[in-house]
Amino acid sequence: MGRANSLLLVAVLFAGLLTLALAGLAVARWRAPVDVPALDTRVVLTVTPIPTVPPLTPAPTAPAPTPVASGPADPGDRATMVNRALHGVLQVRVPDGLGTGFVWARESDRTLVVTAAHVVAGWERVEVIAPDGTAHPATVRQRDERHDVALLEAPALVGVQPLPRGQSRQLPLGSALTALGYALGDQLLGEPTVTRGVLSGRRTFDGIEFLQTDAALNPGVSGGPLLDEQGRVVGMAIGGIPWAGEIPAQGVNFAVAIEEIEQVVAMA
Repeated sequence: MGRANSLLLVAVLFAGLLTLALAGLAVARWRAPVDVPALDTRVVLTVTPIPTVPPLTPAPTAPAPTPVASGPADPGDRATMVNRALHGVLQVRVPDGLGTGFVWARESDRTLVVTAAHVVAGWERVEVIAPDGTAHPATVRQRDERHDVALLEAPALVGVQPLPRGQSRQLPLGSALTALGYALGDQLLGEPTVTRGVLSGRRTFDGIEFLQTDAALNPGVSGGPLLDEQGRVVGMAIGGIPWAGEIPAQGVNFAVAIEEIEQVVAMA
């Protein structure tokens, strides 16, 4: 073999060995484990689960009935109730003041009117003003200062009607109440003032039951009816507490319960 051929053979062998070495290095690097970055131990991961939804219910085969709100048997519209009650509310006049009363009973020859005893205090003959504005004489048949209830007798009045009576003891606290009366007397001419409130509480003073309400009761309303949602009398306005010592009070007003009024009228 010549010198030139020997050198060529050595070069080929060297090139082959170099190729094998490079290939092995590449395989080794490819198979070497890769360093995975680790989280800092101070990092805290919070996982919030995805909420699930309930499965769909099968569609009803028939439409469900629509709920109907229940209410009183026949309460009528609130305005209708008030307008009906106004036919039984009268103004009571005495020489030194005035108040309110409401028709208790209407008979063929007379009309019985209930008012507060302090409205007619010191007087046996008074005057009642009917809803149509006509004035009529009336006499005090019964006066009970302890209950603050008085019963008046007037001639048979045309166009008035007795107010239906309810039961105050069956009313839950928070029940809506309506007060009717001639607030501020002649300073507010025309129909009685209508105010709304709730039954704030039941109080007993000197053994007598009273209804506490936040319905506004101003001077001149004494003797006026306090109505429930059906327009029935459950009490009669007698006054309020404007001050608690030196602190002004708000919405602390009282009406004598209808049950107490019935006892006084029964003794007449």
